[in-house]
Amino acid sequence: MIKYLLFIIMQIPFLAHAQMIEELSATPLEIGYEKTLHIIFPTEVKYCNAGNDHILAEKVSAQPNIIRIIAAERNFPGETNLSIVTADTKFYSYSIHYSETPKVSYIHIGDTSPTPHVLPVGKDKQMYLIFPGKITYEDHGSQDITVEKAEGVDNILAVKAVCEFQKESNISVVTDNGKFYTFNLQYSPNPEVFTFVIDKDEQQKVAILDEGELTTDQKEKIHDAINKRLPMDLGLRDKISGVEFEINNIFIHNDILLFRISLRNRTQINYTIDFMRLYIQDAKKSKKTAIQQLEQNVLFTFDYPEDIPAHEKRTFIVAVNKFTIPDKKRLVIEIQEKNGGRHFFYKLKNKSILESEEVFRNTQEQKTEDEADKILRRVYR
Repeated sequence: MIKYLLFIIMQIPFLAHAQMIEELSATPLEIGYEKTLHIIFPTEVKYCNAGNDHILAEKVSAQPNIIRIIAAERNFPGETNLSIVTADTKFYSYSIHYSETPKVSYIHIGDTSPTPHVLPVGKDKQMYLIFPGKITYEDHGSQDITVEKAEGVDNILAVKAVCEFQKESNISVVTDNGKFYTFNLQYSPNPEVFTFVIDKDEQQKVAILDEGELTTDQKEKIHDAINKRLPMDLGLRDKISGVEFEINNIFIHNDILLFRISLRNRTQINYTIDFMRLYIQDAKKSKKTAIQQLEQNVLFTFDYPEDIPAHEKRTFIVAVNKFTIPDKKRLVIEIQEKNGGRHFFYKLKNKSILESEEVFRNTQEQKTEDEADKILRRVYR
């Protein structure tokens, strides 16, 4: 009996340290290549990790409780996983496989997720989406679609197809009140309706104007001032198949950056511009991170050419809102040739932006005043 009691007592420490393991089931998800999936969590996402390089997943910087997910390659094999931890200490686990036609484009944790409306988008008509607040985030799943913020306003997006596409895509938007919107997009050769007002109430202004928009007279003065300035040799150039791209000057005026760009065509074939866009993205593409492009919407242009004839040169000016480029990122100036393959993707570092010239002050005056400022700072230390 005593031996039996001693045996029981000896087992108590082992019983006290027995481990309990509970399996956490993973929620299955379908991911596509042409459609982005967004997951909206109740609180900020603190940790996000994908199981392998087949999917791209990252937190939306403008709305840190939203995760953006899309396939990094078509038809990736097998299954992978995604793990999320949120600020309320909750852990979310997902098992993910590829689908050419994913049924869901967003998931609202703890709330309903109604099926998004389907909107038609074509090549020959611009579709406009008018939102009830300023747009702080935009994402579109397919590269066959271009999206730009309408010039001079903060709540209108212009959407257009680059080419015919078969697979359904989507567009997602967050406004300044934190509200999330998403719509499925289908190609239509001739959309009958191409303007949509989202969540409009009786008091809402249809267009929210950019308060910093310049008048026509102010733009003309800027244009004249830049035309009087000599082009600089900044070493910011590229060439492809006989067409040369160069940034001659970078100017700043109040909260506006202006790029003076030249295109020279040294071939016998006219160079016709399909479109130009500017956006900030990672300097190097990482398979673990979604390539999120932060669009820099064009405010206005001067002398923008439709085409550059054979053996001729065109110089034009592009204006965007002032910005700086974060570390490990670059500004990409993309110019696409219509019905051709001579496309430019010029990457610009932050240093060139920081050295921009003031529109109404020449470089020598700028240097002189900067030197005077340095002397005064040394004197008053």
